[in-house]
Amino acid sequence: MSLPALFGDHFQIAYVVRDTQAAIDVFTRRFGVKQWHVMDMVAVHGEQSAIRAISLAWSGDVMIELIEPVPGKASIYTDYTPATQDGIRLHHFGFLIPTMEEFEETVRLLDAAGFPTAAAGQFGDQLHFHYADTTPALGHYYELIHLPPAGANFFAAVPKN
Repeated sequence: MSLPALFGDHFQIAYVVRDTQAAIDVFTRRFGVKQWHVMDMVAVHGEQSAIRAISLAWSGDVMIELIEPVPGKASIYTDYTPATQDGIRLHHFGFLIPTMEEFEETVRLLDAAGFPTAAAGQFGDQLHFHYADTTPALGHYYELIHLPPAGANFFAAVPKN
């Protein structure tokens, strides 16, 4: 099965990092991305969270996401954790899906094409996400994001660089 629209509506590049501040320092020094919105995910989701922090920044029209997993907690990020403190490793590309119907249809098409769900969920009524396991074909995951009306401003706090 062919997925000709697999790369449409791309807006985000996400990396797994071992240490959020060390990775931000690298992005600041080497790439000029200085302003970040850092979210403490353990504070938001409690001790069960597999993610310690998520940091977001716009660089032009592309959002950069840094994901720092909680050490020792199994997740789709664990195998992507870099060896060094300031390491940065590609994890997924993010794609905005405008409607819930398109979101569900894209999930169905990805599954039918042999890219099963690796993780999925939502943040309250603000954001729906779905990771398709495209790692065997592409070396990284493919994340779908749908922002319902309540999440229209979900990315408003993300600074532009």
